[in-house]
Amino acid sequence: MHKKSKILVSFLIVLGLAAFIFSDNRTFAQTYPETVRVGLYFGSTPAANVSFTAKSGLEIGYYKNGVFTVLLTEEGGKQAIARKDSHFIKSSSGTISEYNPNEGIPFDGETYGPYHIQIGDSVPDQPTAQNLCNTIRSSGIMAYPVFENGWYVWTGFYSDAVKANSELANLAGRLPGYNLKVIEPSLSRIIIYDGNFLPRMIFGATDVKLVIRPNDANDPKLISVNSKRYRGEIELRRFSDSDMTVINIVNIEQYLYGVVPQEIESYAPMEALKAQAVAARTYTYRSMGSYKKWDFDVVNTVSSQVYGGYDVEKATTNQAVDETKGKKILYNGKLVSVHYFSSSGGMTEDNIHVWGSDVPYLKSVPDPYEAGNSYNYNWTRTFTAEDIKLKLFISGVEIGDIVDMRADEYTPAGRVKKLRIVGSKGSITYTNEDIRVILGDSGYLPSRMFTINSGGAGTGGTVSVVSDSGTSSVNVFGARAVTSSGTYDVTASDSTIKIMGASDSAVITGNVPSGTFVLTGKGWGHGVGMSQEGAKGFARNGYTYDQILKHYFTGVTVE
Repeated sequence: MHKKSKILVSFLIVLGLAAFIFSDNRTFAQTYPETVRVGLYFGSTPAANVSFTAKSGLEIGYYKNGVFTVLLTEEGGKQAIARKDSHFIKSSSGTISEYNPNEGIPFDGETYGPYHIQIGDSVPDQPTAQNLCNTIRSSGIMAYPVFENGWYVWTGFYSDAVKANSELANLAGRLPGYNLKVIEPSLSRIIIYDGNFLPRMIFGATDVKLVIRPNDANDPKLISVNSKRYRGEIELRRFSDSDMTVINIVNIEQYLYGVVPQEIESYAPMEALKAQAVAARTYTYRSMGSYKKWDFDVVNTVSSQVYGGYDVEKATTNQAVDETKGKKILYNGKLVSVHYFSSSGGMTEDNIHVWGSDVPYLKSVPDPYEAGNSYNYNWTRTFTAEDIKLKLFISGVEIGDIVDMRADEYTPAGRVKKLRIVGSKGSITYTNEDIRVILGDSGYLPSRMFTINSGGAGTGGTVSVVSDSGTSSVNVFGARAVTSSGTYDVTASDSTIKIMGASDSAVITGNVPSGTFVLTGKGWGHGVGMSQEGAKGFARNGYTYDQILKHYFTGVTVE
């Protein structure tokens, strides 16, 4: 082989190798979106109508091929109102509310609905439609432009076809030369009103989405949604099971501005705030597409992460987000499933003992720097046998009168793994997080790191207080006793308690009441992942945010 041929072959090999490496990296490199879609109103809490303002003005329109087309504008400080095109009634007091015609037509008030009358045929653009509206309005007929696969001019908001056809006959004489026809309802339409509830436009396009955004004169670019301010833009959608859906489309870093102060106190140490910011960012990336049926990624409640928009932002938490921009938690190069909670009580929990799966980076680790006086580090809950019987009854369990409740098994981290409740007609055993659910009051029990002190025979909670002024009866079981050596809970072993400020002869005596169960516990939350109180403690002891995260999430990288 000639030397020139060898060089050419070598060059081709190197070129091919480079192409392979580039192709391989491109295949496996993970990209992360710049924006997140946040559901503000959705599902069982949709919006019938929403008001919008921006300090320096609004733009209302749609995106197509990445280009925004403006349909309407609103001046700074003035209100634009979006309402779904549906059935409404205006009461004699002026209140407007939605109603379902399938459940009967209201008889008290003026009704409005999704039937309309089209005046003329389609027109080429919005200015032409607006000019035609102005002409028709000069004759005393309220008309408005409609963007629905073209431009049209309509009038009226009729609650049924009978009313619409009746008005059609009346308009025929007033609008000679125009073709008139009744428009049937559509679940895609949204009405835009001004602040006086005069209709400015109906948006019914199905190939693009209605977007309301602050114009470029706003600095910062904020939009008020029902008087609550958000960065980014608002998209309005109508779905059969979420009508209307209001979505905030916002840069992820700016979204985190409104999340981090809702999840941890803004005055926490900076490295703890940074750890929270990275955890929240990782959670957001991992949650992309979680609500595909409504076309958004996360919600603004505890079902995802609590998001309060611009009005909850704090300088310290914004700083924490900025100084960790783009940082996320990875395990073997992939986003981790992030979990965090308030307080561990000294030891976090292994995921397998909470949600049943063995996750290598969600293992139990010591939590040495939680403050003993942190939020719910220590707690007690007192239940009577009747309390527990009622909780079981509500959950569909009937085992008779409650005789006993005890922890049959603990996790290595010290949390109750199996809780057995014994009744006169049988028993039932709860495991893992079901324990927090069954014993919770309109929520969860603070944690599963607890012991149970059950009452035996005694005074039923009534004890005698003997002092210089006489004797009286009180119930102090489950109360907090303050002594020179600290505080503790009044339990069955307490036979004598001195009263503060009283003479030496003032004492309380008695036993735990029969049929009572006292849970004495530590920590707040499920216990998996990062303890927020523990993270604060680590930060106070000089640890950096990435060191904090690597402690709570075993074997991860922060990058």
